[in-house]
Amino acid sequence: MNKDGGKIVLISLSVVCFLLMYSTVAFYVMEEGERGKKIALQKKFDEMKLSKQDLEAKLKETEMVTVELKTRLKAQEDTISTMAERLDEERSANSSNLFKLKNRESEIRSMKAKLSNERAEKDSLLKKIEKADEEYLNIKIQLENSLKTKEEMDRKAKELVEKEGVSLGTIVVDQKSR
Repeated sequence: MNKDGGKIVLISLSVVCFLLMYSTVAFYVMEEGERGKKIALQKKFDEMKLSKQDLEAKLKETEMVTVELKTRLKAQEDTISTMAERLDEERSANSSNLFKLKNRESEIRSMKAKLSNERAEKDSLLKKIEKADEEYLNIKIQLENSLKTKEEMDRKAKELVEKEGVSLGTIVVDQKSR
């Protein structure tokens, strides 16, 4: 039994060695696999870090653009507000100007009516002046005729005075006294 017992021990030792060797190799392979996984995970981690940094940089750029856009928006809102105020002022001024214009139009209509009345009065006065001119010309003609008649009478009176020695003035006076 010694020989068989020694073989069993030897086989048992061989199996134990084999198991130890197998487990060592298995642990080694597992460790190498873990290292590969660790390296792969480290690469992924590094890539994710780079990706995170890129995203953070893009986020910062986006925030800067957002701030810039907000600033522009605020400036545009201020501009719009200012323009709205100016528009209101101009509307008010236009309203005032329209009111003044309507008043002026009313004044113009009133002035046109007065002018029309004054023209009618002028035309009436011109007609009166024309009539007065006609009357003046008629009176002037009558006066000239009367003067001619008087001159003729004076001439006849002179002839009578020369012929008869009596003047018309004396005859008139004589006739008044009678």
